Amino acid sequence: MKDSSLRWQALALLALLAVLSCLGRAQAQSACTAGACVSAGPRLASVDSTQSPVLNLLFGALLPGTTLNLSVADWNNLAGANINLNALLTQLNGGVVVSDPSQVLNTNITLGQLRAAMVQVLQADNQSAAANVLNALPLGVAGVTGSIRLADILQIALPTGSLATVRLNVLDLLTGGVQLYNFRNVLTTPTPITVNTAALGLNGVANVRLWAQVIEPPVYNCGAVGAAFHSAAIRIKLDLDLVQGLNTGTLSAALSGLNLLGVSLSNTSISADVLHLQLYADVARAEGSISAINLVGNAVTLQARPGLVNLYVGQISDATFFNRSTVLSDTALTAATLTSLSVRVRVSANVLGLLTPIADITIPLTVSVRSYATATPGLQSASFTGPYPQTRTLTAGTVSAATMVSTLVNSLSIQVTSGNPTVTLLGGIALPLPVADLVNGIVNTLLTPIRTQVNALVTPVLTALLGGLVDNLLALLGIRIGQAVFTVEGITQACAATLQLVKLLQPTSDTGRFNLSIAYNGSTVGSASNVGNNGATAAVITVPGGSYALAEAAAAGTTLTRYASSWQCVDQNNTVVSSGSGGTFTLQAPAMTATAVTLVCSITNRTRQADLSITKTDGSGSYTPGGTATYTLLVRNDGPDPVTNAVVTDSLPNGTTLRGAWTCSASSGSACAAASGGAVGGNAVNVGVTLINGGQATISVPVSFSNSPGAY
Repeated sequence: MKDSSLRWQALALLALLAVLSCLGRAQAQSACTAGACVSAGPRLASVDSTQSPVLNLLFGALLPGTTLNLSVADWNNLAGANINLNALLTQLNGGVVVSDPSQVLNTNITLGQLRAAMVQVLQADNQSAAANVLNALPLGVAGVTGSIRLADILQIALPTGSLATVRLNVLDLLTGGVQLYNFRNVLTTPTPITVNTAALGLNGVANVRLWAQVIEPPVYNCGAVGAAFHSAAIRIKLDLDLVQGLNTGTLSAALSGLNLLGVSLSNTSISADVLHLQLYADVARAEGSISAINLVGNAVTLQARPGLVNLYVGQISDATFFNRSTVLSDTALTAATLTSLSVRVRVSANVLGLLTPIADITIPLTVSVRSYATATPGLQSASFTGPYPQTRTLTAGTVSAATMVSTLVNSLSIQVTSGNPTVTLLGGIALPLPVADLVNGIVNTLLTPIRTQVNALVTPVLTALLGGLVDNLLALLGIRIGQAVFTVEGITQACAATLQLVKLLQPTSDTGRFNLSIAYNGSTVGSASNVGNNGATAAVITVPGGSYALAEAAAAGTTLTRYASSWQCVDQNNTVVSSGSGGTFTLQAPAMTATAVTLVCSITNRTRQADLSITKTDGSGSYTPGGTATYTLLVRNDGPDPVTNAVVTDSLPNGTTLRGAWTCSASSGSACAAASGGAVGGNAVNVGVTLINGGQATISVPVSFSNSPGAY
């Protein structure tokens, strides 16, 4: 019996391996989703001497109350360092590896805590130069105490283990964290900072102040096809004076000797205030999504576009411009004062044939400007092939800083308005003067030369500001006017385990039929009906961490009590992950992994076998008619299976009757159905016994022998 049982076990194992080989592997790939980590935003390989002061300016603008003065070498140490995403998440979790990244990403932390974790990972990775620069950043000062939540910029739909090969650029991650801090914690009109025009090489402008606010933080995404990502959306305001003012001599010459309404203008003098300009840039996020991932070819395709750009010259209220919930348009823009002029002219008239001075007129004039330009880049496709990280810069055709400056200048609306003039009469000659008409004539005369001068002065300034300062600031956020940077950080896959239930029979020729089921949250997700040996459910893609109930039931014509049932589950490496006895059990699905996991569970039903024996004796070799004796029935089970309610029947021989009730007792783990039975004069023993492997029951039968020879 034991040799036969071993053979059946071997056959069952071979059958299970065959099912795993044929079915498990075929289902594994369907449970795996290809993924990639992508970002829209900066990916600076190096920082040059022109970018270093702009980076200091940018971080100072986004972190009110801080002042940065990092050198080119410092910034390059950050730009040249990469940090392992998996190691960073582990460090933020106190050094404990997490199976679900959201546990860490959804925790509120400060920039100081993020910096500390990054430093630890960089030092462990022998990137001490970058770690030292990070330590020097003023991210823990009193003014920078608000919190961030990395889940707002890092959207990860992949298991932690699959992130082991993903490395984020340190400067990118730091920049994203600073942008997120600004979004979450700078809730009112941001604090302006003064721009060092000399350090930035900005000629022609002075007294530049800059405001910057993140309207929407960036999102880096580790996910499957369809995952979306985007850069930050940012608004920038510049308030500045132009070094070169209007040429008042040219304007005076335009008026001198002019005849208007029968009078002549002379002795013209014009004074002008400094030219003051307000410039606004509203740059929407550069955005994209993953359109294809080819794990075999190590390739990723993105659909992406640079951000919508709106530029304004004029006046927008801070309450409107820095309101994150407000979508800006030209309707929010009003004309803003560019400069103020004071025009003084002498009016002379022909009196009795002589040109006679009549009055001096002083006219206050205000020159206001208003203009806007907008650009909407189109959607583009970009293909990436490893090694990663790999960066592409997408350019939106005709959209650039130069084209938008041209649009701003060409659409520049210049208004010259007058205040109340002051008239001083000369020589006591009282002649009626059409002052209002004279003022209008002077304004109309000055409008064309003013427009010419303003265009000539503003064009190079806008070019320097937009093509230089603003565009360079945006470039450090991964966006330029009409351009955007997109990076594939890495490619990986995320796999949920597949689960299948198989029926195995011992012997394989057994004709029993069974119904199999896999249930999740009370609902059947996989089943097979009326199956025999090697019958199986279809493979089920599990919910990571979910609890599944697996069970068998007897089909029509089959009784489960005929069988001894056991179960076990093996993975794709044929490693037993769980096992037990019985025909029902629960199994917890594993967490998402970076490689395919296939679980094949089997319920094995083996036909019950038991080696029962009965020994009967009264301890004597003879009997005496009319006498008494006590017979003992010893029932033993030598296995391998237990027996349930096996019926022991013993009919007494002729001439022998019970002289009292028989009694039954069993060894530990076994039981008699009745402790005693029968009555005086009875002639049979009938009792059920349940015996475990190696168990026994002892039945004591007291009898009497008849005195009559004819009874035998």
